[in-house]
Amino acid sequence: MASAAHGHSEHGNGLHGDPNSPFHIKHPPKLDLWKNFAFLMVMLVVTVVMYKIDLSHTTGWVGTNVVIAMIISAIKATAVIWIFMNVRNSTRLTWLWAALGFIWLILLVGIFMDYQTRAWIDQTGWTAIPSEYEIGGVSSRPPTAGK
Repeated sequence: MASAAHGHSEHGNGLHGDPNSPFHIKHPPKLDLWKNFAFLMVMLVVTVVMYKIDLSHTTGWVGTNVVIAMIISAIKATAVIWIFMNVRNSTRLTWLWAALGFIWLILLVGIFMDYQTRAWIDQTGWTAIPSEYEIGGVSSRPPTAGK
């Protein structure tokens, strides 16, 4: 009855209900959503277990746990985007924007990792600026009203 009461003119151009339309969005079944939820809970347990295990002793590299945690988080983020946000059944333009988000994230990580590879500059010999100093015989403080 609801479809008879509402015409296509009341819902924009009416193309969202047509399965042959490029604007049609197929929603994931609830079973897929529950499977994804269970997968995310399992990955949460894996993340907590990997936090408790120190793999730096077996690999000889301190950053092993961080790399594994990032891989697990990327897998979880992909599952959320692919299933919960329904990018899997969306248009190619949505796929493009999702991919651009990951590309932007990679660029940001690359920029911050560049800062991590730079050496710290030794600041020895620098002193704090005193509260009052003179340059060329002129005080840096503004004149007071009483003087």
